[in-house]
Amino acid sequence: MFRFCKICQVNIDMRDSRAVFCFKCKDEKGIRTGGTKAINLVKKAIKNGILLPLEGLLCVDCGAQAKCYDHRDYNKPLEVEPVCKKCNRIRGPGIYLQS
Repeated sequence: MFRFCKICQVNIDMRDSRAVFCFKCKDEKGIRTGGTKAINLVKKAIKNGILLPLEGLLCVDCGAQAKCYDHRDYNKPLEVEPVCKKCNRIRGPGIYLQS
């Protein structure tokens, strides 16, 4: 299965499996997905007791042990659902930050 850049449609199969943009578009357009910021906010929310730690939580999709919180929209960094790694891959990337 081929993967293509969301902007220029060039093949990005050789990139990390999570990549959705080619290097050229990411650099030229200054694209920031918001993923790092959202992950850090979730970690802080867990530490402050706003979100529950993943230990003991079940995946909302399949019922297996949750391994991460999934963002469907990086513009809403604390709107997350606990999911296992398999279901997180199946869900694919969330909506990216608006510039």
